[in-house]
Amino acid sequence: MSISVTCACGAVYNLKDEYAGSQVACPKCGASLAVPALPPAPAVNEQQGDAAFARDKFLLNQRHLSIKEKYSVVDEEGNALMYMERPRYLFLNTLAIFGGIIAGAVNYLLFSTIAYSVKDSMPPLAILFATLGTITVMVLTAMGLSKKRHLTVYRDDSRTEVLLKILQDRKIQIITAGYTVTDPQDQPIAYLTKNYLYNILRKRWYCYNAGRELIFTAKEDSIILSILRRFLGSFFGLLRTDFIFFAPDESVLGEFNRRMTLLDRYVLDMSPDSLRKIDRRVALAAGVLLDTGEKR
Repeated sequence: MSISVTCACGAVYNLKDEYAGSQVACPKCGASLAVPALPPAPAVNEQQGDAAFARDKFLLNQRHLSIKEKYSVVDEEGNALMYMERPRYLFLNTLAIFGGIIAGAVNYLLFSTIAYSVKDSMPPLAILFATLGTITVMVLTAMGLSKKRHLTVYRDDSRTEVLLKILQDRKIQIITAGYTVTDPQDQPIAYLTKNYLYNILRKRWYCYNAGRELIFTAKEDSIILSILRRFLGSFFGLLRTDFIFFAPDESVLGEFNRRMTLLDRYVLDMSPDSLRKIDRRVALAAGVLLDTGEKR
């Protein structure tokens, strides 16, 4: 966040947090300006969930060699905080794909039957429309039959106590994707969305509170790397992009960074958000979606 200071000469300055509580000189007139101190960070209350969320840094370690997407969350000292899991439903979603193929084949058969009943052959334009229609039916049917991939945050890998839920809103997510973050009692905390059209050049996610007011936007940190990834993919992990959390006023509230290691390890650092504008439960939900939702 920034601190606004007004000099007696009329000059207005927006200073970084590091100047809080100090004296600075006005570049315009040279007068000494007292920069107000930041208010103390609010204590984590019941509305911010379990004490495991009462921190600014979370280290996420993805567990490999597993059908499900699994993450162990630890603090900076390596102490276990929580465990997250997102099922893939490989068998059920494979059946959904086969269902889409069958639906597409039926659609093409019906279309060609009607076309041949009118003429002895299908004109090229009819073939084009039949093909596009078949592909559309295949995709929509497969997505409609697939199972939603919710993400659950547990106390530990025994999965006996739920701390947080991230629910996929819709099965069919073509233009936009949406997720609802809820507490263990299924009360909405926040909503996370992305628009695939806006993500063509630079990926970004939007987070809204329970009242549908924008809290922050998560953007890839480098537009150049973002464009390169569109053509080259991750290029064996070398073209990695991190995400920056921006407040509506474009001030930085946090970062979600991928460590340069052989295994997938991530650091969610919300230290810039000293006033806790972002519920740490929501920040963690956004962080894991920036991995699983972006196939990083």
